[in-house]
Amino acid sequence: MTFKIFLHRKAAKLIEGLNPRDRERVKEGLKSLEGFPAGGLDIVKISGEDNVYRIRFGKLRALFKVYRSEKAIVIIKIDHRKRVYG
Repeated sequence: MTFKIFLHRKAAKLIEGLNPRDRERVKEGLKSLEGFPAGGLDIVKISGEDNVYRIRFGKLRALFKVYRSEKAIVIIKIDHRKRVYG
């Protein structure tokens, strides 16, 4: 099943502010979400939330929500691991 990936504007703004190495790592990781729930990715479901997951990119985390009926993934937030869950 192939998913479409959508970025919240705040997540897109944070990606643009990253250094080039981290920016490419995040972009490649988000692109790989099209094949969700593919193996090989560090994805964990967020407890207490419906269809909300996180993917890890080194010290960065991205929170995303999966809409299975629409085959869409919305990247809600990307930030450093200390700040992303707050």
